[in-house]
Amino acid sequence: MTARAERWAWRAGAVVLVAAAVAGTLAGPGSFLLGSVTGSAATTREAPCLPGREVPVMNSPHVSPAELAGARYNSLPATSGPHFGFTVAPGIYRESLSAGLTVHAMEHGHVVIQYPAGAPPELVRRLERLAKRYAGDVILAPHPELDRGVALTAWGRIDLIEGEYDQRRAVEFVERLRGRYDHGWTRATDCPPAAADHGASARSAGRPAP
Repeated sequence: MTARAERWAWRAGAVVLVAAAVAGTLAGPGSFLLGSVTGSAATTREAPCLPGREVPVMNSPHVSPAELAGARYNSLPATSGPHFGFTVAPGIYRESLSAGLTVHAMEHGHVVIQYPAGAPPELVRRLERLAKRYAGDVILAPHPELDRGVALTAWGRIDLIEGEYDQRRAVEFVERLRGRYDHGWTRATDCPPAAADHGASARSAGRPAP
């Protein structure tokens, strides 16, 4: 997204936020408005069974473009942190996207897939097919600071596929991480209890372990 387009998007987003603030004040409790407008507080959730690796969740307020310019993230690409009060829809983008947009998209449960600007055309075509397969969940775009591999990111989680692209690995990341977070963790748990723990619980209850 060009700087000019980003400025226009910011202005439009600011208008939407003001309208949402007015509507929320009239129609609903302030807690809902606060959660929708101000971003997310940092709460990291360990999940060793999920693909990729955990990245500690940063405080993630809504900021202006000027404030975002000074933001520092704890992963590349970012998986949480300061972001704009508006975002982009899932889909295929041929220009790089600001972290202010992609982080907000992940805050709503979307998965962001990014690749180097000079990636081979065949790799880009494969990624585009994947993005179309999960059209409601995935944002695909080049990333100006990636010099190799394919970066899969979701809220508080990242997987960098280096070397040969692994489609099954990418699919698993999307399927396991989409919708995991939406201004809060959406699932009671990510990982099933270990078989040993399950067996011990069954024995203590007088039932045979499966």
